Amino acid sequence: MRRLLLPLLALGLVVTHARAASASGARPPNLIFILADDLGVGHLGCYGQDKIKTPHVDRLAAEGMRFTQFYAGANVCAPSRSTLMTGLHTGHTPVRNNGLNRHLYDEDVTVAEVMKRGGYATGGFGKWGLGREDTPGVAVKQGFDTWFGQYSQTHAHFFYPYYLMKDLERFPLPENEGKKRGRYAQDVIHQQALSFIETQARAGKPFFAYLPTILPHVELTAPEESWQQYKGKWKKIARADPRPGYLGSEDALAEFAGMVSRMDQQVGDVMALLKRLGIDDNTIVFFSSDNGPQPGAWRDIFVEFFDGAEGRRGAKGDFYEGGMRVPLIVRWPGRIKPGTVSDHLGYFPDVMPTLAELAGLSAHVPATDGISLVPTLLGRSGQKTHPFLYWEAASANQTINQQAVRWGHWKAVRGRATGEFELYDLKTDGKEATNVAAKHPDVIARIKGFVATARTPERVYGPAPKESAATYVR
Repeated sequence: MRRLLLPLLALGLVVTHARAASASGARPPNLIFILADDLGVGHLGCYGQDKIKTPHVDRLAAEGMRFTQFYAGANVCAPSRSTLMTGLHTGHTPVRNNGLNRHLYDEDVTVAEVMKRGGYATGGFGKWGLGREDTPGVAVKQGFDTWFGQYSQTHAHFFYPYYLMKDLERFPLPENEGKKRGRYAQDVIHQQALSFIETQARAGKPFFAYLPTILPHVELTAPEESWQQYKGKWKKIARADPRPGYLGSEDALAEFAGMVSRMDQQVGDVMALLKRLGIDDNTIVFFSSDNGPQPGAWRDIFVEFFDGAEGRRGAKGDFYEGGMRVPLIVRWPGRIKPGTVSDHLGYFPDVMPTLAELAGLSAHVPATDGISLVPTLLGRSGQKTHPFLYWEAASANQTINQQAVRWGHWKAVRGRATGEFELYDLKTDGKEATNVAAKHPDVIARIKGFVATARTPERVYGPAPKESAATYVR
């Protein structure tokens, strides 16, 4: 019933929104949200990186606002993207852990659906992770007019697959069949994204472009021209992925830097296109990452050598700061003051209400756990704040094995090992080195009281389908 009513509802809202825009003489702004994959906050020059060059993202920060206390929605990719799309934290969002069997359902409302209700064209380009093409969670059933890239998280591990997905059909890449290198998947995705932006701009229609790039996630590989500038600068270390079908590198430090630089160059391509099309001033560009940097076999590259976590404890998969702090940069010429830095405390559930308010669609946002950041972005008074930020993660059998809470300057983390909350005072201990839970039982009691009401049961999903490298590379 919900899907049958949506077209009529959307038509009414389009008319209403169009009349409001006409009456005010203003055209709704275009919205672009660029989401990097496993990019650490410390991998960007504007956050202190001094080895990898990221001039285009740095320019975004110089021309807009850079947040210093912004968090991902989760410590791994799928639940983080679920919080981004639904505005619900991991105690409420539909997808709460990685897994090919977890996906969105018809009753879930995404940012893209809210944008469509206001007459926006909606396009997504990159890694989805919230439902494969045979589920109701697939992007084109969740508010996107078009999608190009990879629905499955496994598919998105590969930069030279033999096909990508365009809406619900395979888009073949025959150059990659039987070869390890041919057409770099992210380059193909990027060109489709640029084409969408140009098509909508020339049609004069406001658009929401979601660009979840697959860079710089492993598999650790990039075209050599991206990392030529770094070749020979640092020691050579090989970091081949041990799984069959994955590419490794004989010069992993240089190649990873090249992946970040290629991502940065594609951000520059988007910004140059906006200027060429004459829509730069009426387009709001967001840039962030889905979680902290990759640990495990790649820790000495992603985390240590390039200081991807800015020296903070932990990495992807952890609820410590290194796994959760991510960049947030927002640029809107003439509306957001250039070169501003904000220490406002926020996280991914804030994205839906923020985008909706910027588009004039706040009335059509369902109940969320987020708070609009618009007052902060536009330098207005009245910015609301979160009493608590909440995260959780579960094992494959849906048993919660990690939780975290941010309450003011307090950070509580319950990990897999002891099952007890650790407590850190981020005001004096930003690296979470000293657990002070025993000294502050009152704080722990307050946090536990909040946690007891912070969640609803997760959906029960069926068995996960089987995928391997052979599904996507040959």
